[in-house]
Amino acid sequence: KALWVVRDYLTQKYLLEEVLDFANKNGFNHIFAQVRGRGDAYYNSDIVPKSHLVETSFDPLDYLIKSNMNNNIKIHAWINVYYLWSSMHSPVQSDHLLLNNPDWLDRKNRDDYIKNKVYLRNKNKLNIDGEGFYLAPTNPQVYRYLISVVDELSKKYNINGIHYDYIRFQNSNYGYNEIGLEEFERKNINKYSQNREILFSEFKRNAITEFVKKASEKIKSNSNKIIISAAVKPNIYDAKLLFSQEWDLWLSAGYLDWAVPMNYMVRIDDFVQNMYMIKDNLPSKYHDKIVVGVSIYNQNPRQAGNKIQRLRKMNFNNISIFSYTEFVKNPYYWKKLKKYF
Repeated sequence: KALWVVRDYLTQKYLLEEVLDFANKNGFNHIFAQVRGRGDAYYNSDIVPKSHLVETSFDPLDYLIKSNMNNNIKIHAWINVYYLWSSMHSPVQSDHLLLNNPDWLDRKNRDDYIKNKVYLRNKNKLNIDGEGFYLAPTNPQVYRYLISVVDELSKKYNINGIHYDYIRFQNSNYGYNEIGLEEFERKNINKYSQNREILFSEFKRNAITEFVKKASEKIKSNSNKIIISAAVKPNIYDAKLLFSQEWDLWLSAGYLDWAVPMNYMVRIDDFVQNMYMIKDNLPSKYHDKIVVGVSIYNQNPRQAGNKIQRLRKMNFNNISIFSYTEFVKNPYYWKKLKKYF
């Protein structure tokens, strides 16, 4: 029984103490704590700039780990992998990747907005497209940087897990980072007789899969006790075709210990359909490695509880709740939901 805790609750000691107290009292045995939000760190890093919301002398991840020593709760460092920025205002950190590495940003359909650095002309009013700015999975420099991020986390902190989020492209229109395109041409120089669109889709999927594979090797070499998990799109086909996220392969190849499909559907029929798709397409030996993400921000306790009961009937017994925020905003929510556990 896992709980996602967003970075808003990692800024102060008393907030972290409240998180642990709630989890401990209510039987949550895993916490996904968001320590990398939008290209910034809620821990002390030599690589990632620290969040401006955290005091320089305070290390939230270290405090969470040390405060948890007497509890039977596993702490997972939740990191937004490719998602870099979502605000219309520029980062305050002068060393933020958004300001210093525009060639690392992913692009849509060869759009020149990023290539020509148009987005930097007015730093107080960024033009946000879709979800915002993503790092380019196809750029080798991005790959090396992110490997160094997970290497540092798994070496420096006594964490129980590393949890990937936004381990995908923003959508199927993206993937046109200039350096990434050069890499694609280099790798496919002798394949011009083949369908370029199919080759490009494979190239995008392979870029993310290669990161997941190498990151797993790096993390496990530092500590083979660290659980590697990823929050993924719940529809296996959409995940692969629209977001280049072949998470069923990551799981079956052993690059992930857990897959955490974010099944945030409100209609129970849609929710169950996603679960049957997983059940039918993934061998049964991997079903225990599925931790189903259930949302509470968009539905009432009865709706969420009914979904938890359906999961139990389908023999999916591992869940994660998104997110702790709702329990803080509405304390009665948990009182109504816990009877379904």
